[in-house]
Amino acid sequence: MSSCLENQDRLSLSDILMAHVYIRALLIYDYPIVNLEESFHEYLQLYCPQAFQTIVYEKDSPLDGRIVKCENDQERNVFLCESRTTESIFKYSSPNCSIEDLLPYGLMPTDTSPLIFLHQIHFQDGTALVFGCHHHLSDGYGFSLLGQRFASWFQGKHPTFFDHDRSKLRCFDPLLSIQYDHQEMSITPPVHSLLNPISTRTILKRYTKEDLFAKLEIENENLSMNDVLVAWLTKQISQIRCISLQTIVNVGMAMNGRRLLPNIDENYFGNCTFSICLSFSMFDLNKLSVNDLAQRINLHKREFMKREYIQSALAFIDKHHRSSRIHLGWEANGGIDLSFSNWSKFPLYQCDFGQGKAKSFQIPQIIFDGLILILPTLNKDEVEIHMTLNEQHAQLLSMALF
Repeated sequence: MSSCLENQDRLSLSDILMAHVYIRALLIYDYPIVNLEESFHEYLQLYCPQAFQTIVYEKDSPLDGRIVKCENDQERNVFLCESRTTESIFKYSSPNCSIEDLLPYGLMPTDTSPLIFLHQIHFQDGTALVFGCHHHLSDGYGFSLLGQRFASWFQGKHPTFFDHDRSKLRCFDPLLSIQYDHQEMSITPPVHSLLNPISTRTILKRYTKEDLFAKLEIENENLSMNDVLVAWLTKQISQIRCISLQTIVNVGMAMNGRRLLPNIDENYFGNCTFSICLSFSMFDLNKLSVNDLAQRINLHKREFMKREYIQSALAFIDKHHRSSRIHLGWEANGGIDLSFSNWSKFPLYQCDFGQGKAKSFQIPQIIFDGLILILPTLNKDEVEIHMTLNEQHAQLLSMALF
């Protein structure tokens, strides 16, 4: 028990698997919002005091770290505010407009930047809020829930407190062992580094489930929109890439492990995201319909969405992380593989600061060749898909979609 208590503020086995980057999101409102500095500070003190701390990594094991107080109790600046009252906010509503000048910090946290931040920008006709969170502190779902509960608390409600006990993903039954072949993880570095820039282009397209299913002639109405999108885009993009029939295409996607592990539910604040990796032969991608591929994805995905698989994944990480860096098991940038990340059900888009929800939701462009983002829109039945490929393949995909 004492061992687990000591691990409550130590990065969990899921935390250390994440990239050393910020998760960032932009919310655009068509009304003025009062200065949130005092409220945000008070909320974080109550709901996430770790936001004012820092992460110190072990010298001999750089993947291990602890969340500790800053030196000399110097808290990090979690709130920033600026005024652009001569500018209109609505130019940033366009998905084709760069939002980089609204971001107070770069992609990668530094030794002096905060673990969590909120940047509030006042425009002549609205307000922009940029939320950010160190990915070693939490995943997209936890980060989104933190923002959504802040908006709820700001309006006088009393949201549920978070569970910050990271030992729950550190101290598990030592008898647990690796029971599965974890294709989603590898101790072999990828051929194409995520840090190597590739000339890419992002294609945007919106669909409702009804329109997408009609377009693709999906017969099984019980399939999720996510499964159909993964099947369709994997087939479409792989054909555009002219992959040989004998080649295997790997598809990676993230899975929320909350509710699948003992003593962890949606209130857990920390990383509880686990990847899954599905493999398809190009022969099958050519031969099978989107409906058949989506049914296969739905069936195979269920094999991973269970407690035993996640516990086996934790055992894999525990075995290898001290001696080797653990990489994604597919090529996430360049190559022939694809990565899917679905934000459409995350609660951050639901933030209401008194006069309605955000009119636009964006995340900064991530320029990985083969990354597909699925984002929410104002229409709850519609999603916006961001498909990033190298220039040549993006042009061909654009011609096929439009």
